[in-house]
Amino acid sequence: MFDKRMAITLFLGMLIILGIIFGDRVVENISSGKKISNLIENDSKAVSYYKKACDFQDGEVCNKLGDMYHTGKNVSLDYENAVEYYTKACELESGAGCNNLAFMLNRGLGIEKNNWSALKLYKKACKYGEIEACYNIGSMYYHGEGTKRNYYTAAKYFKKSCNRGVGAGCNDLAFMYENGKYLKRDLSEAISLYREACDLGEASGCNNVAYIYEKRNNDVTARGFYSKACDLGDTPSCNRLESVLGNKIRAIKGEVDLKEAQNACRVSTQGGTMCYRVGLYYEEHDEHEKARDYFEKACNRGQSQSCKHLGDLFS
Repeated sequence: MFDKRMAITLFLGMLIILGIIFGDRVVENISSGKKISNLIENDSKAVSYYKKACDFQDGEVCNKLGDMYHTGKNVSLDYENAVEYYTKACELESGAGCNNLAFMLNRGLGIEKNNWSALKLYKKACKYGEIEACYNIGSMYYHGEGTKRNYYTAAKYFKKSCNRGVGAGCNDLAFMYENGKYLKRDLSEAISLYREACDLGEASGCNNVAYIYEKRNNDVTARGFYSKACDLGDTPSCNRLESVLGNKIRAIKGEVDLKEAQNACRVSTQGGTMCYRVGLYYEEHDEHEKARDYFEKACNRGQSQSCKHLGDLFS
């Protein structure tokens, strides 16, 4: 058994070895109780140089540091530090910095929540050319955050952001046209804007235009837009593709159908129609293990035919 003197000797020996390897900073940090994560951060040359650039009044780099602390990339996650660097970036007229600082205020991350101040900062960011901030202004006016609800102003900023390539702006403006929110109801304009939003990679735009086509019984076009939205990671569209349009695939006849059905089965959180269809496809092609996997998925989602099929297989 170790006695106390031996334990103390071993501990001091370890400190000496660490001191030789890492220098005085390790001992200083251990004695002051600092976290090891801070040592990693201090050893990062990138962070060190970024901080120097920020100190030299480079707003873009200050914003980059804010992003790093906001996401915990290469540094310890620290919202207060993120706010500090976003603030400095905004003071240096970085549109992205003002936009990000407004986001932190709007969410109450690292700083007390204040929607009125967030709106002011979004307007500043928009003025500096940060087009995403222009969309955020529209959203705040639409929902009445930090200000009275004002559909006219919301539409103005949605249009401005849409014209500059922000898909969410096109989508929200389309919604206003579709539902007659301040703007005169115009379904043709709504469809055009939803399609534009979809082309810009906004999954909600793809989903919304798909639903309009579905209601018009244009299943082929609707399915195409649901598929695109699903590929963009929109789970509701995957569910819709499977539970509403998936039954149009009575049997999987080729690779295109198979890929679509597999994607719907993979991402969907409800319904098992497409999982069942995929199972039947693999069963017909003598890939029985894959078939059973898909039957199991479908059965677990309440698709009774798959449960019966599995029962028949094991009977």
